[in-house]
Amino acid sequence: MLKQSHSKHEPPPDLDLTFLRRLAYKTILELETPLGINASGKEDRYAAFFGRDSMITGLKLLKVYKKTPDKAYLRIIEKTLKTAARLQGQSVNLSSGEKPGKIIHEYREEGYSHLSKRPYNWYVYPDHTLRNYDSVDATPLFLILAAEFYNTTQNGNLLQSLLPTVKKAFNYLENFSPKRGNKLFLEYQLHRTGDHGGLVNQGWMDSVGSVLINRKLPRQPMALVEVQGYYFKSLKLWSGIFESIDKGFSVKLGEKANRLKEEFNKLFIMKTHDLYYFAQALFAQEAIILEVRSNPGHCLWAAVENNGYFESIIEDKYISDIIKRLMEPDLFTESGGIRTLSSESSFFDPFSYHNGSVWPFDNGLITEGFENFGFGREAERVRQAVLHGVNKFATPVELYCVGIDGRINEYLEKNGHFGAHKQAWTAATILDFTT
Repeated sequence: MLKQSHSKHEPPPDLDLTFLRRLAYKTILELETPLGINASGKEDRYAAFFGRDSMITGLKLLKVYKKTPDKAYLRIIEKTLKTAARLQGQSVNLSSGEKPGKIIHEYREEGYSHLSKRPYNWYVYPDHTLRNYDSVDATPLFLILAAEFYNTTQNGNLLQSLLPTVKKAFNYLENFSPKRGNKLFLEYQLHRTGDHGGLVNQGWMDSVGSVLINRKLPRQPMALVEVQGYYFKSLKLWSGIFESIDKGFSVKLGEKANRLKEEFNKLFIMKTHDLYYFAQALFAQEAIILEVRSNPGHCLWAAVENNGYFESIIEDKYISDIIKRLMEPDLFTESGGIRTLSSESSFFDPFSYHNGSVWPFDNGLITEGFENFGFGREAERVRQAVLHGVNKFATPVELYCVGIDGRINEYLEKNGHFGAHKQAWTAATILDFTT
């Protein structure tokens, strides 16, 4: 475990941090709903409750709360946790991806015509709500947020109300998620009836093009690198909480985390540019995807603190190499941040959704991971790059594109759709960067 280091924020003269902070705070309040927070603004496509987005946004807001205690952050997070608990999967539904204990991916009470009128329409429940569970990471992220919220607030009443949800979530991770081989990794596999659509790729880079091998989808199930990091942290956090509630369950979670870490460092390890790095994914327990992406950086964020020291699923001996690799010029650009995919990849396209674009929230998690392990200078370089990128648009955009010439461009799909202009986890990242 390595000791934490902090970097001093020194804004360059062309950045107005006060403006960006106020903009981000205003956006968060605009996106707040009775359910918690929407992923994006009403004019964008993701104006709905998304499990993954809501949990990551909540975790960033909780970090900001520790620096500037604003009860609005706690209010949003508590509503988010309660909504996720209410919408937790209860039964097996192959049309929506629902499974007992699984945390929801997307929930819409209205505004889903673009999903329900496709040739392979998404499943709509009898109560006329669209509930989709096609994300492998929402469940461990929920567990992380619930644990971190309790550890920060010591809200015992909320903890007691969430414990049944927590137990069901761990039961899902243990028994209902696809497991093959050593049965340690958290994997996903598409189970869908022929008449309903859904997400083929269920990590945060959920476009099909982000997991292709030789331009074809790999065999499932898939174990994504960052998801194993989230799983590790959720096991460690709840092992600590359950130590005073259920000693046996606490020991079980802790032992599983240790086995997961040991196997992860054996099977996901790779080398690139003479540096140790971690593969994007393990598929069908047979081979790894060797593309160099930003995802392994999330494992540094998903670290557990103990007396000022941090432990990640990645062994300490590899951490320096991981950070060096993320900061090499094929991934990191001073004008925008860390790309989703190395420019050396045959799939690289700086103007794509996940194959070379820059996502502020992705960089926000990686930056926090750098700080966890004492790499404050590198964290500051990424922070400044992202602030410059977002500053160009004067709105918390979902993503942007940095061309080979270093110029920042708005993301535009071939069908004419722009990326979201008001994205919750971008706004929360900006708050973290400017507070």
